[in-house]
Amino acid sequence: MSAPHRVVYVTGSGRSGTSTLAGVLREFGLRVPAPEVEADASNPRGFSEPRWVVDFHDSLLRAADVQTSDPRPLAWHLVDRAGVEANALGQIRVWLDAQVAEHGDLVIKDPRLLWFLELWLEAAAGTGARASCLTMLRPPAEVVGSKAANYKGRGMVDRVAGWINLMLGTELATRSTPRAFVRYADLIHDWDEPVFNAAAALDLPMVDPDDKAAVHRVDAFIDPSLHRVGATWDDVPVPAPLRSLADDTWAALDALPEHDDPGTRAEFDRLRALYPYVHRRVAASPARRIARMVPPEVVPPTVRRSVASMLWRSSGTAG
Repeated sequence: MSAPHRVVYVTGSGRSGTSTLAGVLREFGLRVPAPEVEADASNPRGFSEPRWVVDFHDSLLRAADVQTSDPRPLAWHLVDRAGVEANALGQIRVWLDAQVAEHGDLVIKDPRLLWFLELWLEAAAGTGARASCLTMLRPPAEVVGSKAANYKGRGMVDRVAGWINLMLGTELATRSTPRAFVRYADLIHDWDEPVFNAAAALDLPMVDPDDKAAVHRVDAFIDPSLHRVGATWDDVPVPAPLRSLADDTWAALDALPEHDDPGTRAEFDRLRALYPYVHRRVAASPARRIARMVPPEVVPPTVRRSVASMLWRSSGTAG
């Protein structure tokens, strides 16, 4: 009897190294279904994202009126409802079954995947494939700083809150399947140990340290100079309660590669229970609601600085 095919879902916030990790798995023989999203200046080595997956997720998020990094706790329920109304599970099953039949072992990556991960896990089980999740971990200030440098749109408060919301949801959703975690800094600067440890934990025999040709390809593929944004909280001014919760969330995430145990999971349960209250506190300010209605480019720099001082004061004060 032949071994089951593998489907690896690469999860994590956008700008956390998920594209690089998916590219590494591809070098060891897992397939990224074509056509793929084309590379651009924000990701010159490519995204390793199947176009069908990105377009499908985009359509569901639009139907739910949810952003890719939506900070609202309610967003999870809106996405679930949109998925049911669109028969998302049925559509994923049809597409995934065809891809597994054609290509065998797959790597599926898209930052929007976090919202629909349970559907993808169920679809993989329907194909008879063995599914697992590999999650990238990167500090929130670096993620938000990288997003601000590459994308227009949401402000710092929403970006940090969105990171917390998505990473807490991802940790919960991945509990039901084999999972492993890789820190971005480890992947960029010394990839072999974290990748091979994760592959062993997830039973991915094709990711083999004795495959010297693949190892050389990955050495050439990973470019440490792409670690271009090393932002700290000094670069990401947000209210103190939100920063504190982000720090606690990162501490719990940072422990996962070595300590995916009941104690760490209990800490995530505590943080998820706390998040809606912190989000309400930092999102409910009338000044912030007004600020979100005004395009930043029309506000004079002196006014922006004054409003920032009024809303955020210093990193050591309550917002």
